[in-house]
Amino acid sequence: MKSKFIIILLTTFLSLNIAWSVFAKEKPEDEFYSTLSKNEQKYKEYQNATLNIRRKLNGSSELRELEKELAKYGYRDLSYDYPDIEVYFFASIYEDKYMVIRKYAVYDLKGNFLNGGFGRTAKRDAVNNGEFNGWKDKDSKDKGKEDNLADDNPTD
Repeated sequence: MKSKFIIILLTTFLSLNIAWSVFAKEKPEDEFYSTLSKNEQKYKEYQNATLNIRRKLNGSSELRELEKELAKYGYRDLSYDYPDIEVYFFASIYEDKYMVIRKYAVYDLKGNFLNGGFGRTAKRDAVNNGEFNGWKDKDSKDKGKEDNLADDNPTD
C-alpha cells in the first residue's frame, strides 16, 4: 500500500514537471515578457526605444550569434556561463545622433534571471564635432539625463 502511494506521488510529480517544461517551451516571447514586467523589475524595456528585442534562444551558441548581430550597438561579452539550454533574451536600445544606451536580460524558461547588463556609448562623430559634451553629473542642473535613466525614457 505504501509503495503504491509513493509510486502515484512520484508519477504525479514527474507529470507536473514535464507539463511545466512543455508549457514554458511553448510560451511566446511576448507573453513571457508581459509576465515578467508585472512580477519583477530586473528588466524593463525603454518605452521610446529605437529597438526592442525579445527572442528565445538555445543557450550560449545562439547568444554568441546574436551578439554578433548587436555589435553595432556596443553589445560585447554577453555572459555564456550557463549550458546550452533554451533561454529568453531581451534587449532594449535607445539611439540618437549623440549616443547609444542599451540593456539586456537573459532568463531561463522558468523565469529565473540568469544575467543582464547595461551600457552606454557616445558616438565618435558627435564627440569629434563637439556636439556631445559628456555624461551629465547626477547633481548637475541637467539632472535626469543619462545617469538617472528611467526605464520608460532613457533621456528624461
